Amino acid sequence: MGTVKIELSMLGVAEILKWCVTKNNGRISGVDSAGIKKLQEALDEKPKTGDYFILDNFLKSRREFEFTEEEVAIIDQCLYDIPNFEGAQLPQIRYKFWPAENLA
Repeated sequence: MGTVKIELSMLGVAEILKWCVTKNNGRISGVDSAGIKKLQEALDEKPKTGDYFILDNFLKSRREFEFTEEEVAIIDQCLYDIPNFEGAQLPQIRYKFWPAENLA
């Protein structure tokens, strides 16, 4: 199984974790993978103290993450299916942060 390197902003990471972990409630399996855990570790580095400027710079910072093709499919499914389950608008990350060539 191949891997895919994707550059994401920390804001994009937060959005992925919101839909894949926080709002998932067990509806989509596989969100406990190593790639998702790396996203959680990266977001845990968020400054606990500081002003808006420090937090804004952190959220705008970009990192490259490596995912398996299966993890990419799971994240894509979370960003599409869970908002549909809730009748919510699809998250902007699908268009703004998540690379277009990976959209199914």
